[in-house]
Amino acid sequence: MRLLIIGGGMAAAYFANNIKKADSSTDVTILSEEKHSPYDRIHLCKLVDETSNIEGISLHLDPTVHLELNQKIIKIDREKKRVYSNEAMFGYDKLIIATGSLPNAPFDVKGVKNAAVFRSADDCKVIKDGVKEREIVVVGGGPIALELLETLDKMADVEKISLLIRSNFLYDKNLSSESVNIIEQSYTKNKKITIYFEDEIVDTVIEDAEIKLLKTKKREIKNPFLIFGIGIRPNVEHFRETLKCNKGILTNTFMQSEDENIYAIGECAEVTKFGFIAGHVEACTQQAKSAISHILQREPQEFEPKTTVDMLKVGEFTLVDVMSPDFGKEFEKVVISKENSIDEYFLKEGRVLRYVGINSNVDVCYVQNLIEGAKEIEIGELYKAAKTEGRGKLVCSCTGAYYNDLVDIVAQNGVNSFADLEEFSEAGRVCGRCRGEVIGIIEKSQCLINPDIVKKSAKEKGLEEKLQVAKKRVAKFNKEHPRNALDEENLEAAMENMDITKDEVNRWVSMVTADMQLHPKFEEVVAKGVKSLNKIPIVWLELADCSGNSEAFIKSANPALEDLIFEYISLEYHELLMSASGDESESLLDDIIKNQKGEYILIVEGAVPLGLDGKYLRIGSKGETGIELLKRCAKDAALVIAVGSCAFDGGVVAAAPNPTGAVGVAEALKREDVVNISGCPTNPVNIVGTLLYYIMFEEMPPLDKFNRPLWAYEGRVHDNCERRGHYELGEFVQEWGDEGAKKGWCLFKMGCKGPYAHVNCPTMKFNQGTSWPVQAGHGCMGCTERGFFDKFANERVYKEEENEKDSH
Repeated sequence: MRLLIIGGGMAAAYFANNIKKADSSTDVTILSEEKHSPYDRIHLCKLVDETSNIEGISLHLDPTVHLELNQKIIKIDREKKRVYSNEAMFGYDKLIIATGSLPNAPFDVKGVKNAAVFRSADDCKVIKDGVKEREIVVVGGGPIALELLETLDKMADVEKISLLIRSNFLYDKNLSSESVNIIEQSYTKNKKITIYFEDEIVDTVIEDAEIKLLKTKKREIKNPFLIFGIGIRPNVEHFRETLKCNKGILTNTFMQSEDENIYAIGECAEVTKFGFIAGHVEACTQQAKSAISHILQREPQEFEPKTTVDMLKVGEFTLVDVMSPDFGKEFEKVVISKENSIDEYFLKEGRVLRYVGINSNVDVCYVQNLIEGAKEIEIGELYKAAKTEGRGKLVCSCTGAYYNDLVDIVAQNGVNSFADLEEFSEAGRVCGRCRGEVIGIIEKSQCLINPDIVKKSAKEKGLEEKLQVAKKRVAKFNKEHPRNALDEENLEAAMENMDITKDEVNRWVSMVTADMQLHPKFEEVVAKGVKSLNKIPIVWLELADCSGNSEAFIKSANPALEDLIFEYISLEYHELLMSASGDESESLLDDIIKNQKGEYILIVEGAVPLGLDGKYLRIGSKGETGIELLKRCAKDAALVIAVGSCAFDGGVVAAAPNPTGAVGVAEALKREDVVNISGCPTNPVNIVGTLLYYIMFEEMPPLDKFNRPLWAYEGRVHDNCERRGHYELGEFVQEWGDEGAKKGWCLFKMGCKGPYAHVNCPTMKFNQGTSWPVQAGHGCMGCTERGFFDKFANERVYKEEENEKDSH
């Protein structure tokens, strides 16, 4: 796939690097209008005061990405999928526009010797060369102007600076006068800077491409050096004739424009659903991730605006700004002022939507959680907000890292360099603004490192911590649930009775541990977890189905570890397997629901007919409908697991024309917390592994967008199939029984749906890992996917429809 990126900034570089990580086979080309390789605009001030050069602020770029500089794009041909610059033509399969933004200015300063905007490396050179022996006039009071002002203030060859502001505030119009005073005093105390509020340029006298006289409402300045720092706008003028634009290029939540093959990310994009234009690095990177996921069709992630954290460090003050995307014009404000520090909270209907702190010791992470929690809060609680005592000053607002946090990381982990820190903290790496300060902290903290420290990677430490959590969880579970304990003695007796050796158990434990994507060190705690399974009361409902998932257990290879586990598991209720029947079974179920609320796990097999108010399925002596029984059992269950494809989305029972109105468990309950273990039937190990994870961590494993455990459903059948090599060589079975079939060639042309199915069948297999359908000679039916029976249950090559791509 040919990917073409227009733009040479951070969003473009991030997209290129990360799509290469996700799929190294993609052909990626960046077209940049600039003469420099992509660089970090956040550090442009370092080019002005010459504390760095362009190489020093350059962004890393994957060496396999093609970079074309000095390419000013003049035309996009959507029909032919081509892009034209002044010099060349480039073809694409997918086009990504990441042209960023342009600086605002009342008039075009290009060609004016003593005037500049502040947005590019070339602008920095103009400023650096032009500020000597002139009065500098900076226009604008926002973050861009203030950051440049700080740099100019420190330059020895700059003698006088005037800051012109049309309004009477600094940084933001919503700041209190107390905050504005602190900012103003920090800038003006050395007398080099004078701030003129409610002032603006009214006239300029330009001769020989040079400003000879600058007139403002309050002054006249001869031969100044003028810099505009008054904000930015999306750089989209070249695309307005080609694509729908408002302020930016209009996109959906996957950053896709009206043209399905053209995406826009970063400051040039406007997400239509939210009317959102990115102004922060984090938003740009999230948009890139959304676009990548949609282009590669790997768990597509829709973009959604998030709370932003900004930081401005100038001389004696530090300003932190935490803002919800919901912040608007209407709000109440609480200002808490103490000596030289101020906390400003912006609230609406009792909910905090924004916080601005100057020289504050309020914990930024606490404030961020407060905003994202969207809970009403009493004003009095703001005065008791979490403080950062003992953590020092905030260093990295992107990660919420404080000075002493970083010192501790360095000392405890033997961090010797900024590269070493990456394993333990992203401080200094998100937007990069605080990178120099972070490096300084690492250097100062070297004396605190124990020379005899045994260095461990962050991965090793994380593994140890996770292992300890699992051990404590299993021990706690055993202590709290002593009934029907399956101890070493009666487990061994059961194994002996079923002719199962310890070696078989150990191999099974190793297999399950590996398939759950846990480190081998977890084998011991997995083994203990198996003994804890019988302490969990389990209710297993069978609704509209063929009992296939239950059959998968009782008819698995003999002897089978699954048989042992499910003989000793506390399977309190299962219509197919339990000995009780009639009223006795009904009273048993009622007893569990009534007396073990919040303790039992509900496993549901089969679809839920909703037609005729559920009357297509009646169960028990009272003729209770399936949906009634399901709701009654699910109400107080600690966890609901839908087992098999029928329980997932209706499966075979819901196949067209679906006369019974059958649906899956989650849809029937209208709940989003049902865990799905799809398959027809599902592998017993996937159920056991999910239960084990719950015991060990008191939470479910990471889930995909269909609420299926990632460890079992992340991999694509096609990618792990033993016949994949034949697919790559073009060796296909053409008809049943031919030479290709005898040689084990690929079954794709016989209707195998492996490329569209996600499950661990090729690696986990069935019957203690002995085989699976493709190994046995039949193509995959895609039975783990939505609507599989109507789409995949045939022996024809499947042609994916465009509107179905998001279902995988």
